[in-house]
Amino acid sequence: MAIERASVHALTHTGAMRAHNEDTLAVGDWVSVNDLERPKTLHPDLGGPVTAIVADGMGGHASGDVASEGATRYLAKRMGQITRPVQAAQLIQEANRHLYEMMETGEGAPGMGTTVVALVLRPDGAIVVNVGDSRAFRWRAGDLVQLSTDDTPGPKLADGRTAAHTSPMLTQSLGGQSGYLEVEAHAEADVPQRGDRYLLASDGLTDLVGPETIAQRLGELDGAAAVETLFRDAMAASGKDNISIVLVEVAA
Repeated sequence: MAIERASVHALTHTGAMRAHNEDTLAVGDWVSVNDLERPKTLHPDLGGPVTAIVADGMGGHASGDVASEGATRYLAKRMGQITRPVQAAQLIQEANRHLYEMMETGEGAPGMGTTVVALVLRPDGAIVVNVGDSRAFRWRAGDLVQLSTDDTPGPKLADGRTAAHTSPMLTQSLGGQSGYLEVEAHAEADVPQRGDRYLLASDGLTDLVGPETIAQRLGELDGAAAVETLFRDAMAASGKDNISIVLVEVAA
């Protein structure tokens, strides 16, 4: 049965310790690079695709904020055309090349980099794609499943996607090198059901708030309240990094 309606709730914030926010998020053609004190709620038309993106500029590299915004704006203009996972992976590769072109033309610092996780939701299906350690989850009737794959060193959990231990290191990112390097994006299709919730987040949330708490908040709270409470959970756990969260809700 085709999905007819969706709601999206989005928040990005510097957190408690960083000097500025290097995350960027987008929902459709709306892009946010500035702190939001409360979640922004959007009701996109599912006559076409709903797209959502979270990019986490790499704090150890110069111009992480430029990298995350550059990649997000590039993707936001094109994500709605995606209908298959292979196309999503190719588009991520194009965004990666775009960052290196920005470096070459002086629009960003050499070696700037970012993670990215994105969702395309259509009336009859969804596609999730990522590079790096920003994550995508699907919550369904109390069960939380990670759909993205962590590009971090070390072992994964039994699902083969989730890092067994958090790490500041990445095995790949968009940009992040002195010279052009291709990436292998993780992209796959999902079949949404009525009442599903898709959560995209930077590691400023997921390094501090575990999946059990995320599942609990999504099970107990309405959309904007769930996003705001998860943000407060991360802040209470130190808020040591920038925090970005996008929650896409499929109407029940």
